Amino acid sequence: MGLFDKLKKKTASEPMCGQGAEPVTEVPKTDAGENTFVMGALDVYSLKDSEDCVVMGRVKGTIRKGDAVYVSEVGRDDGGILLTTVEGLEDGPGKAVEEATDCAVSVRLKLGMKQGVKPAMVLHSRSAKVAEVHNEYINALGDIYVGRKQLVMTKQEAEALTVTDCAEIYRLFAWFHSSVMKDESEEQKKANKEKANNLGALLCKKLLDSDSVYCVFNKRTGEPHLFSKTIAREDGEYLCTPPEITLLTKAYKQYLAVHYPKDQFEIKEITKGEDGKGIYNFLGSAFYLNGACGVRVLSEHTSIAAPMLVLPPDYSNLKPQEVPVTNPDLVRWMLLIGQMGEPDTADKELIYKLYYKFFSMQLVKAKLLIPMKKEGEIGEPDQDGNITLKADAKIMFPTMRGKQEKEAVYMYTDWKRLRMAHDEEWGGLVQTVEGMIKPFDCAINVTEYTAAGCYVNEAMFEDMKRFS
Repeated sequence: MGLFDKLKKKTASEPMCGQGAEPVTEVPKTDAGENTFVMGALDVYSLKDSEDCVVMGRVKGTIRKGDAVYVSEVGRDDGGILLTTVEGLEDGPGKAVEEATDCAVSVRLKLGMKQGVKPAMVLHSRSAKVAEVHNEYINALGDIYVGRKQLVMTKQEAEALTVTDCAEIYRLFAWFHSSVMKDESEEQKKANKEKANNLGALLCKKLLDSDSVYCVFNKRTGEPHLFSKTIAREDGEYLCTPPEITLLTKAYKQYLAVHYPKDQFEIKEITKGEDGKGIYNFLGSAFYLNGACGVRVLSEHTSIAAPMLVLPPDYSNLKPQEVPVTNPDLVRWMLLIGQMGEPDTADKELIYKLYYKFFSMQLVKAKLLIPMKKEGEIGEPDQDGNITLKADAKIMFPTMRGKQEKEAVYMYTDWKRLRMAHDEEWGGLVQTVEGMIKPFDCAINVTEYTAAGCYVNEAMFEDMKRFS
């Protein structure tokens, strides 16, 4: 009878025995540093009358019976590193070996079931490099969920996946079917799109249910950085890809942080909060106040459109004067311009001009908020939102010294920005730039983050009108 004859397959769809158990504390007999190996777990089996498990995969490097082995769950935010021992090896049915090198192998792990070893975990030696472990995790996800399962999973298997797992599987599936399986039929493409959409919906749910995620913020604007590309079209015109924010998981935060220089970016934690709505509300603000069109999860290759996570606000039952003042289509371009800094190259100058064009088109028609205090009685707004002042009533709004002879009036794109600079004593008067630009220049979104705002004088505003 072979070493692994009495085994039962253990997949992600079954509850793992001893899930969350403490790592093995017994010190293995051999030093994992004597040889280097990594192996992604493609299948995990339980053994009858034993807490050991059998892991099947393809080892890179050399693994030996008696080796200490570390088991990492790379994609889980709170995943630790388990430590156990190789109790036995087989490189074929009933073919026990003392060691295996760069081949398919079955590994019996001491107390593996007790520790919750499962598919897509990575077995490795202590000397294995972080990049090697990560690559095996990616390979295992691809082999299991893309190659073998083609995204067809049981409910239990889907529930066992983490945000990181889902994002990486989504990326791998898209790559496989766009770069490898290029000649698929239209029917196959349609079926694959449906599978991808289902995985995307699962990823959205897991994101919103997370205890926390991390977002890449821009230090100049104080807001989530908007990632967009400018692409040249064949007709000589340019277009911008829909700007998106980037979310990271705790499992990947340190791994990916090196791609975001600390002088430009800050990675902030977003928690679900006591009411469980923290991440949902944060995303709603990023989409429907800041104008982000979606989310990149871990990388640009896993992108989720805004409505899949948070539906647009529905104001259809409100009177016009009750609808909150928001200008996401304007703020989007203000933030993109603010992120750039000085356009000191030809490419940046081209991008700046493109952003400025879209910014101008939105500013000309935008309704903004002017901070306002009142004295005396002010009448109720009519059905169009207009207010008639009574004889003894006064309204006051703050101004600043302008760049030339004019005073400049403060204006804000939404209540969030207004409250960043003015406390609850200040109300708001809805007005357009057109309605204020003759007597005043307009200082828009003046907060501690000066790069996120703008200053408009009459000559500039008249020039902006040519884009509308």
